[in-house]
Formats: sequence, C-alpha cells, structure tokens
Amino acid sequence: MLLGNSTVLKTAMKSSEDDERKELPEENFSKSDCIYRSDWVCDLSAVVGCRDFLVMLDIVFFLTPGSVLIKLPDSGQPAVCPLFWTEFDGFCYRFFPQNRTWAEADLYCAEFSNGHRSGKLSSIHSWEENVFVYDLVNSRVPGIPTDIWIGLHDRRQEGTMEWTDGSPYEFSYWDGNQPDDGIHRISEEEDCVEIWYRQNSALRSWNDNSCDKAFPFVCKIPMLEH
Repeated sequence: MLLGNSTVLKTAMKSSEDDERKELPEENFSKSDCIYRSDWVCDLSAVVGCRDFLVMLDIVFFLTPGSVLIKLPDSGQPAVCPLFWTEFDGFCYRFFPQNRTWAEADLYCAEFSNGHRSGKLSSIHSWEENVFVYDLVNSRVPGIPTDIWIGLHDRRQEGTMEWTDGSPYEFSYWDGNQPDDGIHRISEEEDCVEIWYRQNSALRSWNDNSCDKAFPFVCKIPMLEH
C-alpha cells in the first residue's frame, strides 16, 4: 500500500480499528533509499522521485518526526516492482520523458534502487526486450516521435560497447551503417546509444549519438527482493 502524505495516513488510520499504532522518536527516522526494505521508510525529501517509491512488501511507515507507526493489512500479493514501474522478465522498467544528456540520465536512474542494486539506463538483451522498452515510450507519449537513451556506450574504449549495468553485450539491433561515430556529420564523437525513432519505420533500431545531446530515457532495476 502506498502512503504519500499525512492526509493519506490519517485516512488509513481511520479505515481500520485494528491498525497498530506506536509513537516514534525523531531519531528513529531514516533518510536512506526509499526502496530499501528495512524497518523504516525514508524522508520524502531524501531522494529525487522518492514519493514514487513508498512501496513496502509488508509494512508501511509514515515519514515525519512525531508521527505514528501503522502496520497495514497484508494484501497477500507482494509488490515486485515499485509504483509506476513495469515488470518484464525479472526486471522493472520506467520511461522518463524528461530530456537529459546520457550521463545525466544515467545518474538519474542511479537514484533509484531495490535496496541492493541501483538503477541503470536500460540494457537490452533480446528483440522482445527491445520492443518492450520502446513500447513503454508509446504507452506514455503515443504518436509522439522521440529517441530514447539506453545504457550502451563505448566511452571507455572506442569501438568496445558495454552496458552500464555490467551485463554482457551479446545482443544488438543497430540501424543500417550504425554505429558510425558520427563520421558523416560534424566532428564530434558519438559514444552513447539511443533507440532511434525513424519516421515511417517501426524498426526502433539503435544509433550511436553524441552523449551531450538530451533525450528521454528508460531506467531498469531488478525486481524487489522478498
């Protein structure tokens, strides 16, 4: 169950006479990552996007000093992905429509965690996963063309592609004549990879581009551990 503010908390308190309530001293409140499965939930101001992640498997706690502890009924169906994220083949994905450079997007993804591993720009390891990732874009901005950053790059060594999450580079779906490192354009390195929107094409193939360009992006984290 998600608790995002005091109004929701008060509603939850009134909804069941069986709720367990306990006063908590201020020093007991943690500012750790919002998805980390521990005894406390972080302060809303601790992490960018924190309010999206107040999803606990068994117990939800309020966030501010001087408030009360509530144990909520178990739904019997523990969450596998945080709110607003979508599960596919053991991982959770989320499309972010904000334009960011590749490095900014990767840092943004890293602000989210399942408690043991931080999020990364999405790696892709099959045709099905590639379709799934771009379909996340279509589900949010249907009919609006956009390129999106993924986690592939050769920033450390030219021509050696690697994923930011450390997974093996075994699948690729490059567009024709890609990657080309921008050889047909002005002199600038193209070391970061996007899923390329091509008008009148449903291929959703890959292209290397300048890491300094700003595009929307998709983040990926492992499912929450039970």
